[in-house]
Amino acid sequence: MNLLKPNKLLLVLLLILFSATSGFSYKKVKSFVLVAPEQVLPGVKRIAVLDFEGTKTYGEDFANYLISKLLEDGRGMHDLRAGFLGMGAKKEGKTLQDGTSSRVYDIVERSRMVQVMQEQQLGMSGLLDQSQAVNLGKMLGVQAIVMGKVQVTPTDRRVTETRSYKKNGKKYTKKVRCTKRMVNTVVTARIISTETGQILGSKESTQKMESKKCEGDYGNLKTVAEMVSGCLRNSSEAIANYFAPHYKLETYELEKIKTKPFKNLAEKAAKDAENLNIDAAFLKYKSIYDKDPYNPKILYNLGIMHEVVGNFRKADEFYQMAYQLKDEGKYEKAIKRVAKNVEFAKALAEMGVEIKEHEFRVTKAAMKQALAKKVEIKGKREERIIIYAQPQKGSEIVARVPGGVTFPVIKREGNWFLIKLLGGKQGYIHKDKVNMK
Repeated sequence: MNLLKPNKLLLVLLLILFSATSGFSYKKVKSFVLVAPEQVLPGVKRIAVLDFEGTKTYGEDFANYLISKLLEDGRGMHDLRAGFLGMGAKKEGKTLQDGTSSRVYDIVERSRMVQVMQEQQLGMSGLLDQSQAVNLGKMLGVQAIVMGKVQVTPTDRRVTETRSYKKNGKKYTKKVRCTKRMVNTVVTARIISTETGQILGSKESTQKMESKKCEGDYGNLKTVAEMVSGCLRNSSEAIANYFAPHYKLETYELEKIKTKPFKNLAEKAAKDAENLNIDAAFLKYKSIYDKDPYNPKILYNLGIMHEVVGNFRKADEFYQMAYQLKDEGKYEKAIKRVAKNVEFAKALAEMGVEIKEHEFRVTKAAMKQALAKKVEIKGKREERIIIYAQPQKGSEIVARVPGGVTFPVIKREGNWFLIKLLGGKQGYIHKDKVNMK
């Protein structure tokens, strides 16, 4: 009986899983968009972050992590993995929204804060009452103070596990002693108005980390300090995202255009969009739209082009038109999504973050070029194919071009194509020498 080898079997299973979950999906645009925080703080531009209350240096460490997160311009953005199931090469994560940043607050320098608090004989640990917070804020020139508490609970457990091993071709089991270490952290943050002393917002973040080391294992058990640091770093991002905007990865699946006259051009547009060449993709989709304005798939894709750059109202117009022409679930979902984005944009504006409207530059010449048909010269690059001045062999030779190169078609005359060459020249080539693109 023929059995698949384990690695081949795994590949088959992965392919089956991919086919079942992908639903034969089409090309996607993956871009990071700026989203508003859970707690918007209108009018707050300058803040101070106090050391949080906590044992050892955990409170001070967390305050430093939080400040670092708040100072990041692209918090939330990360590299993406390309290829099948994300197992390909890394690709830089990008945003297409002009003028955006996750850094919205001016933060008082630590040295200045220490100086003022020492002068006022205040502790750095955030144990301030409302009146002290108001006075400190006025002296530092901030509108809000961030303070709170860090709780850390480390535990070690001794356990016994059963391990299997082979010896002389036989399988055996043995008992090994292990140490399981767990660290739980709870960070509670409060944002205090220095104008009124009131709490503008509060957030709790709970994190845990585990490490295990058994007899015979390689490596060492992670230290409590390492694990606490990892937990607090994770919490610092969660707390920062609570009252400051951050980037979130959004995926938009394009509609596949199957209309014959535009199929090839739409495929190129989708490829451009997938590679985040949005201006090039928009130009191609717009040129198709001008020829076929009542195609809901074209309208939907143009809506995506506007949405990814932050033109939410224009995106809504295209989504609405697509939905009127075809009662499609994804079109309705897009309308709801962009309505939410409009509200996000309003909230961001209250924080001083304006998403600039992106202008797609569309000229008549560019549109004409986008719609123009193209031919690819047959043959290898080292070969040279003759281009004639007239649509007949034996006429004057205009150029000799290498195989594999693509040229725009000016017009067709019978079995000949008049093509646009480099250097402003043009000439004829027989249809047998080219492939249509």
